[in-house]
Amino acid sequence: MNTTSDIYFSSVLNYLSQKGLCKQTCLQQIGFSEFKEKVIGDRVSLIHYQALLELGKQNCEDPLFGFHLGQDIRTADYGVLGYLIESSRDLAAAIDSLLHYDTLVADIGTANFSYNKQIATICWTPKNQCSEQVVLRNMTAWVAVVRHLLDPDLAPKCLHFVHPFTKLQLHQLSNWFGCDVKGGMTSNKIDFPHDYLQFKFSSDNPIMHHTLTQLSKEQLTDIQSGQRVSQRVMSILMSKQDLHGVNQPIVANALNLTPRTLQRKLKREHCTFAHLLDQERKRRYALLADTLSLGEIAAVLGFNEQSSFNRAFKRWYGCAPNAFSIHYTQI
Repeated sequence: MNTTSDIYFSSVLNYLSQKGLCKQTCLQQIGFSEFKEKVIGDRVSLIHYQALLELGKQNCEDPLFGFHLGQDIRTADYGVLGYLIESSRDLAAAIDSLLHYDTLVADIGTANFSYNKQIATICWTPKNQCSEQVVLRNMTAWVAVVRHLLDPDLAPKCLHFVHPFTKLQLHQLSNWFGCDVKGGMTSNKIDFPHDYLQFKFSSDNPIMHHTLTQLSKEQLTDIQSGQRVSQRVMSILMSKQDLHGVNQPIVANALNLTPRTLQRKLKREHCTFAHLLDQERKRRYALLADTLSLGEIAAVLGFNEQSSFNRAFKRWYGCAPNAFSIHYTQI
């Protein structure tokens, strides 16, 4: 299950409070009033986190809400990872910590790092269908934290966002980032000069860094061991670009389990791999129904033939896809 830390979620509530919004009212509006009763250290689902950002966008009438929220980031909002980054030797070490322990803050995407002699790149791929507000906050916060630790005028080479933005919005983003910003691209990425990797942090603290690394490892283990196997399976399914060729042996291998062991563990949780795959297929269908043809949807959902998709669809909803679409439109 895709989650964020309670600290990262709370920082959004604090920001909304600064804007004059009542925290408890915001929680009620996203159906998460029980958050105030949660134990410190509990995780928050991506569904609730994303809903809170969308609420902020609407109530603040700010289409770039995630961007402005990201600008407001504090190192403490990242919890242990924030202090680990702060105690790093240089930017290269900080990025290494980010890649290893980003899950502590938000297990909602995968960060990949690459470089050549001139340019270094961090590419962030959401594990789920994240809104542009989630992506905006994530990317903006990274730059904001680095500027806080190194130089407030530090600028990337360029930024790419998958989400398309208006010319005015791109102009606003470019002004703050200090570089060219493009929307409607194939990936979310930050390019910056390779030389930045050697920039030293004045807050460098080797002893503290070692201690926080050990603590980060322990917290990461706790998160991973606390996840139900079914949640881990769903996270893998959601992370796939499409479901073509995805089956139980492949997912079991990704979890370092044999197919039989995976089957047994899922049975203990009263579910099956087939049921989880159906859930993910239905989730994707709801997202793709208005944008792709039925044949294209069938392929994305991993069906070799549309007839197989039609049979599965009838099993899910009791009717054929075309009939379902017509009925849904008339409601």
